[in-house]
Amino acid sequence: DEGLDNVFARHRRIADGVRAAVHAWGLELCATRPEWYSDTVSAICTPAGFDATQIVTRAADTYGMAFGTGLGEVAGKVFRIGHLGQLTDAMALSGIATAEMVMVDLGRDIRLGSGVAAAQESYRHGTPTARQEAA
Repeated sequence: DEGLDNVFARHRRIADGVRAAVHAWGLELCATRPEWYSDTVSAICTPAGFDATQIVTRAADTYGMAFGTGLGEVAGKVFRIGHLGQLTDAMALSGIATAEMVMVDLGRDIRLGSGVAAAQESYRHGTPTARQEAA
């Protein structure tokens, strides 16, 4: 019912908000150039020497939130936040907030609310029509 163009636009908008959060955290995406960004999932690099799998495990065990682990040569170096399915802006904000809590729990230098605020700004500046159609 939503229509493919609206689905693709919603996935792009949610991905843009996640990318804004990653930037606010001072972290980097595994995809180092915008033309390589995915609107389906963001792989987020963690600092050298930190096992990113801890984020995925703690999110699941403590907060009931599912993130993805890094695969292959990025195993333990990234965690993944997906942007597909019936996800809404508000649901994505919940995931971003959970990622922040987990990183703070694990001693990462992340300011609670920084990524959420960046994503909120990104989502607020989407077109009203796109926001309504995604709801």
